[in-house]
Amino acid sequence: MGVQENYADHADHADATRPTEAAPIDPDSIDDATRSKLRALFDAGVAPQPAAPARAPATQGLLVGEVTDTHHPDSPGRVRVRWLSPHGGTLERWLHCLRGQRPRMRDRVLVEQPANWPEPLVTGILADAIGGGEAVGPGSEPDPHAGHAMKLAPDECVRIDDAHGQPLVQILASSAGPVVRLMSPNVNLEAAGKLSLRAQTLELEAGRGGIDIRTEADTVLRSRYIRLN
Repeated sequence: MGVQENYADHADHADATRPTEAAPIDPDSIDDATRSKLRALFDAGVAPQPAAPARAPATQGLLVGEVTDTHHPDSPGRVRVRWLSPHGGTLERWLHCLRGQRPRMRDRVLVEQPANWPEPLVTGILADAIGGGEAVGPGSEPDPHAGHAMKLAPDECVRIDDAHGQPLVQILASSAGPVVRLMSPNVNLEAAGKLSLRAQTLELEAGRGGIDIRTEADTVLRSRYIRLN
């Protein structure tokens, strides 16, 4: 009985150590194209090249999109942009803008995908002449000497902040004309030399704080008539 058990154990060990034989492949099951590629590999004696990397996402590169919304409910500074991918599909996402870029509704913008950033960015705004915006009227030709021009919508303004984010100056348009608003309650207007204010009509209006004019020299008022009321 013990001899039979030893023989069975030896047979099992022999089967386990015996190399596994590959299943035969029917040559008739291989198509001609595969057979030609295998024959070329065998003749060359080289391993097949690795597969090509996956194609880059459709947003990689520089694309043109259209702004569809400018008020993100939770993340200010993002705008919603819709663009056509190179594959013909339409994509629409909330995207970050570069500092200083404030697109408006229906503006055409440049959308670029950086190689080391997880999402596309809005990197520029196309001019109205390209983007189909309002035409430039005869009285609003751009100044050739202006270094930078900015067009404000009726509900927009230009604001200048200090290093701590506190507003200093605000410029906006009103029905009576442009308004320059100094945001600080106390303002000093200084000039090393002469300070001149020129206008067709000049008005100085003060509240209950009054008007205090001080000088170390003479005060001169020149006018045809001087009325004190």
